Amino acid sequence: MRARLGLVNSAEPRQTEEELFWLVKLFEANVEAAFNVAYRLVWNRADAQDVVQNAFVKAARGHEQLRDATKARGWLLRITYREALMVLRTRRDVPTDPSDLPERTNLDLDPAGLVVRAEMADIIQGAIDRLPEALRTAFVLRDVEELPMHDVADVLDIGLSAAKMRVARARELLRTMLTGRI
Repeated sequence: MRARLGLVNSAEPRQTEEELFWLVKLFEANVEAAFNVAYRLVWNRADAQDVVQNAFVKAARGHEQLRDATKARGWLLRITYREALMVLRTRRDVPTDPSDLPERTNLDLDPAGLVVRAEMADIIQGAIDRLPEALRTAFVLRDVEELPMHDVADVLDIGLSAAKMRVARARELLRTMLTGRI
């Protein structure tokens, strides 16, 4: 099982079954959040998937560095954030538009309601996409991924007041962009 998960390396100590269980639970609970953070930075599905994979490999190899298991989500998202930044540093092209995200459907709404909901989602997503990167990332971590503010600050490696300011500015910019549109 360890070899199947790619967690065995002859130069590294083997994980215990308890550690493997914890790592699998960490993955299951946070893979979507990690992908969202990565995608909002690199704007490419394949690159975001690579970022998430690299982040989980680093988390598996460095899990002993985590001192407080209750902060595992923030720790993992910080790794993901830094991996995404590494991709951006090595990539010279302009990020592409996020047009390859799957559309969510809700069968409970009538067709007109689905159209209205899809239009609103497009307008909101477009406004989020136009936020400056620093504000967008803070907003996504806090309001989309629902991280506590101190975890947002930790992931972005900034102070708590700076994190609060970025989220507040992002919300204000979104409010301005969306006024009269929805």
